[in-house]
Amino acid sequence: MRRLTQRLLVALLGLALVCMVTAQSHWLMYGLLLHWAPCCYGIILPVPTLLITWLSALTRVGMVVVLGYGMYLVSRRLWHSHCFLACLKLVPVLDRSLALSPQVISLCAELGLTQRIVVLSTQIPMAFCFGLLRPRICISTGLLATLSDKELKAVLLHEDHHQRHYDPLRTLVIDGIAALLFFLPIVAEWRDLFRTATELAADRHAISAAGRSPLAGALHKLLIHPHAMQDSSSHSGINGLRDCD
Repeated sequence: MRRLTQRLLVALLGLALVCMVTAQSHWLMYGLLLHWAPCCYGIILPVPTLLITWLSALTRVGMVVVLGYGMYLVSRRLWHSHCFLACLKLVPVLDRSLALSPQVISLCAELGLTQRIVVLSTQIPMAFCFGLLRPRICISTGLLATLSDKELKAVLLHEDHHQRHYDPLRTLVIDGIAALLFFLPIVAEWRDLFRTATELAADRHAISAAGRSPLAGALHKLLIHPHAMQDSSSHSGINGLRDCD
């Protein structure tokens, strides 16, 4: 009974917050929102006018602070990603200095990714999709030395799915929304569900084209590799962007 009462109180507080934000959004957007939520009238009527005035002022200030904080978090992530990529020495897959095997070059051509793949010279096995409007795929020489041709194909198909669906851009937007609404726990859960869904969709795409065994083999090798990054951001073991110190 006590838990039910607590949940009802939290629900009412959340409803009141939504109504207040809706009302202040009307003020902030200069009339673009023509009507308040219907529930707002029921909540506002019994509340004294002075209290409504103070709550309105606090809500406006809070919305501005939250908006500024969200923009700061998004800007910081963009800057860290820019610094990270600037620290990397990326070269096209066709660069002769890499001395890649003909099988790798042929595989990239087969998948139509020759112009979309760059290579990083490092022993750490990694693959990730980066870029907002023109996403590309980065793979490392350590990854090429670790995986078989079939496993590499599965990894490239996984990252190609991220690239084709602009997942870096979508992830940035979702993270920005989560940063703006950090005070709502359900938003963080929604963000995590979105990340999981994008990874599972990429896995399904790779499995449908390359089979389950190659993707599983690639995951296993990446997990047990002595130089594997321990703070991988992807459930599939394919490393994502990291901040550059």
